[in-house]
Amino acid sequence: MTRQLWTAAGNDDPYADWWLLRVEQETDAVREQIQGLRQHIDRFLEGAPAMDIALAHSLEPAVVELSFGTPYAYQGAYLLADLDELVLAIMTARFVGLMNRETFERHLEESGRGVRRLFATIQGYRHLAVTRDDVRQATQKGQRAIELMGELPDEILSGELRAAHAPPLRGQAETSVPETAPEETKPDNKDAAAEKPDGSELD
Repeated sequence: MTRQLWTAAGNDDPYADWWLLRVEQETDAVREQIQGLRQHIDRFLEGAPAMDIALAHSLEPAVVELSFGTPYAYQGAYLLADLDELVLAIMTARFVGLMNRETFERHLEESGRGVRRLFATIQGYRHLAVTRDDVRQATQKGQRAIELMGELPDEILSGELRAAHAPPLRGQAETSVPETAPEETKPDNKDAAAEKPDGSELD
């Protein structure tokens, strides 16, 4: 879903830019929420007298390869990993008797609420292939976008305010990413050198 936003933002869709900024801001807020709750749970675990409690963990954890097209999708995955560790901490505190059932269930609900809210943030976006000129000139497409998604903040419409990881606008070069990898970067594993970035083998 962020891939559609990413592509549209690069094509000068100001609403896609606006939604990417919302996703970014919500991601930061949820990350802070998870970190704060984790610190709270850690205090429960540290409260055990004369005991060092290790977190619960899977004996055979699933290994899932991830490949996304945007930084925001990866950030969502990072949050899921943080949430996973938080839930393990909550379960551990409950299992060793440091948290009653009511507190346990409340913290479980709190832990996932922010992530669910983040994933729902994108839902209000409508892809209309609109551009900033459409909105400025009040074309039929621009008016339709305003009806469906609201008035744009001035700094979004002007392009002055964009998300930190937003793609370059159409016709603008991305100067912050090198075109080629550094020459000294070599894989330690010879087998890895015979693979494409997507993991498939080279002919």
